[in-house]
Amino acid sequence: MKILVYGAGVIGSMFAYKLKTGGNDVSVLARGKRLQDLKEHGLVIRDDIFHKEYETPIDTVEKLEKDDNYDLILVIMQRQQVSQILPILKENISPTIIFTGNNPSGADEYLEHIERERILLGFGGPGGYREDYRIIAAYVDNVILYVGELDCTMSERIKKIEKAFTESGIKVDLSENIDAWLKTHAAFISPLAMGSYAARHRNTRLGKEKELVTLALKGFRENLKALKDLEIPILPKKYRMLSWIPLLILRNKILKLMNSDFGRIALSGHADAAEMEMRKLTNDFQKVVENAKTKMDANKKLYELSFA
Repeated sequence: MKILVYGAGVIGSMFAYKLKTGGNDVSVLARGKRLQDLKEHGLVIRDDIFHKEYETPIDTVEKLEKDDNYDLILVIMQRQQVSQILPILKENISPTIIFTGNNPSGADEYLEHIERERILLGFGGPGGYREDYRIIAAYVDNVILYVGELDCTMSERIKKIEKAFTESGIKVDLSENIDAWLKTHAAFISPLAMGSYAARHRNTRLGKEKELVTLALKGFRENLKALKDLEIPILPKKYRMLSWIPLLILRNKILKLMNSDFGRIALSGHADAAEMEMRKLTNDFQKVVENAKTKMDANKKLYELSFA
């Protein structure tokens, strides 16, 4: 496939590397210092779990022209940045655009600019952070794309995307309802991000703060109840059991995760590098559930401790 990765951050770089080395015709759109780094060094990714470095030269573009025709444009940018490029994507002729990232608000803003049949929603991971020209990541060989059609169908094009990505060593999860998946993901990530920033205000890490982890888990459960109030499916379905597992058991699991190398790189490291995105994610999710009957006391407390 001929693919443009629109965004050269952590996750975009990981996808570009896998897709390029998987035999696809891949270009990365970047600007400024990141563009110069890619021209000089190519993609350089360090898996800080296995202490392994991955490198490949990569084609770059600085601008998407109207007549640039790609089989697929993979938009991987922080959510607050995507609005700025919608007029550019509108004018381009490429048939398929996957908007990949944190987005509890759905496709409404995209649909104001771009035809419905061109839009897919998705999410990619795991995360990490940038260190000069090098990407610091976790589990480079475990990159995954969650993706789905707006109408929840398993179309032929999404199966072609699955094939191309799978053949490039990327795991693909075709979601039965990607909008609900993204809302559930935000329900989980938002309180953890707020807990992480609240811990930072205390000059420590979330993995050291049992009280904040407990509060974040209470916030997550509030969010699940709010989605249920609004009859929004909880996806993936395994998240449903987190409503009844004893809080102490969940807290210990989250503490273990946050204190692991994966937690340091893909969770805390990513959150620290994307505070504006996490703030927007939190605010957007709160708008989604503002008419739910559930009281959001834990989330309000977290917001005060982190963003207020």
